[in-house]
Formats: sequence, C-alpha cells, structure tokens
Amino acid sequence: MVNGFTTTTLEQTCQNVKPLSLEQLMSSPASMIHHKDPLPRIVGRTLIEIKRRGRPYGVSSSQRVLSPQLLLKRFDLIRDLLEDNLGLTAAQREVVFRLLRLWAYYGQVYPKEAFVTGEPGCKKATFWRTIRILEEQGLLQRINRFLIRPHAQISNLYRFDKLLILIARYLAEHGQAFYQEWLQPYLTMPGRSFWPWAIQTPGARAAPSG
Repeated sequence: MVNGFTTTTLEQTCQNVKPLSLEQLMSSPASMIHHKDPLPRIVGRTLIEIKRRGRPYGVSSSQRVLSPQLLLKRFDLIRDLLEDNLGLTAAQREVVFRLLRLWAYYGQVYPKEAFVTGEPGCKKATFWRTIRILEEQGLLQRINRFLIRPHAQISNLYRFDKLLILIARYLAEHGQAFYQEWLQPYLTMPGRSFWPWAIQTPGARAAPSG
C-alpha cells in the first residue's frame, strides 16, 4: 500500500470472483462488442468517411507497453503492483486485468459495460466502483464518445496511460526490458523522483494515442 492511495474493500463482491484463467489470458477476447462503434466523435466527418480513409485502430503494437504475451508472462508481478502498491481488492484487480487484456490486444479500450461484466465474477457495481477509484487516483481517464449522426452517446473510451507507465516501471525494476522510445524517460528517472511523481501527479500521463 503506497501512501496517498485509499484502500477500499469490496468483501461481498470478492467472494464470487473468478479470475481469468491462463487460457483466457492467452486467447484473444472472443467478443468484439466494443468494436461496433470504434471511432470517437470527429466534427465535420462522418464515421463512414473515416473508415474509408483507413484510420488505424488504437496504438500500434510496436508502441504498446503490454502485449498479450507480456501480460501473461508477468501476470503475477502486475497483480502484486495492483494489490500491494495500489491497494486494489481482488474484484477491482479483475476489472483492471480485463481492461488491460483489451489494451494488450487492441491498443485502445472502449468496451461496453456488458463486455467487461458479462463473465462471472465481475458485477456492474464493481466495474463502476473500480473506474471511479482509478479516476480518483489519477490512473484512468474516462472519455465520453458520441456518434455524429445521430448525435447519440456510445461506449466510453478509457485511457490509463499513467497506470501503464507504473506497470512498465515496476516490471523494468524486476528485469523486464522495454524499447519504446516514448517510455524511456519514465524508466530512466531516478526512483526517488519517479515514485513520488507518479503518486502525487494527478491525471493521465503522456503516451501514444490512436
């Protein structure tokens, strides 16, 4: 538990948590629900026009902090960071891992609530409570998205650049090598400077975005 973070318990929701198995982590997400409306609102252009221009989806695999293989390989270390340093409960960690799994495969995350809570062990109340906790800690930014025509709200876009930087730093300190150029300043910053900065600075940090 790091000073400055508030530990919240969800004893009732934790009782029925069924963490993702290794097989689930290794396989790509079966449903593509959050891909049905993949593009954020851009004034002056229709979604069809953007699709025809071949707009790339999310962050390219070469710039992602996490790959599906790395998420699986370093699962235990990431869990330790979420539990010991950030004070997240088992239910909250399950929500985070489901979001990280989407990031690892697609480089951007905008699932519908049902996509995350559709499997056993993750209730809607737990999902929204986890989102709120991460927002309060400055680890996640929730961005509302809308269709241009009609002007209707669709699933939120979730950015957790700062959480990814924390994970990368933690893994680097435990022997994992990273080669992304944008990430190097955060990995080479002295620990006595990095960790106070990471904990005390609110908001999402700079990172490649789609």
